[in-house]
Amino acid sequence: MGLLYFLAYLFLEILFSYEFAKLFTPIGLFLEVILTAMAGITIIRTLNFSMYESMQRVLRREISEEEFISIGLFKFIGAVLLFIPGVFSDFVGILLMFEPIARWFAKKILLKNRVYTDIYDDTDGEIIDVEIIEEIPKKG
Repeated sequence: MGLLYFLAYLFLEILFSYEFAKLFTPIGLFLEVILTAMAGITIIRTLNFSMYESMQRVLRREISEEEFISIGLFKFIGAVLLFIPGVFSDFVGILLMFEPIARWFAKKILLKNRVYTDIYDDTDGEIIDVEIIEEIPKKG
């Protein structure tokens, strides 16, 4: 299945790059690759400031820890995609820079591995005391 995804990505990358080069000439494609690679490197170098701001939002309870991780992870992935030559990878990398889109990707991809971590709150005050007795079968 991974091979099919890779082939689909490769097809879209070639198609987008070809159309971009046809529209903006090969020099324009070369400049696009150079500029987006520099943008990707700059984003990676300044990611710690973005993560600090997101950490402050977690402390103010504006976003959850899961959102904090997904935002940082997908910004990093977006920056790496900007660094990789190609128009389609640049398009996806730019999309991942926006928090709502990064959250959507995170929900689609990370939702399968989600673990329930909410704290139990016993608001009604009823306590049920249970004792478990295990019987061992006798031999012979």
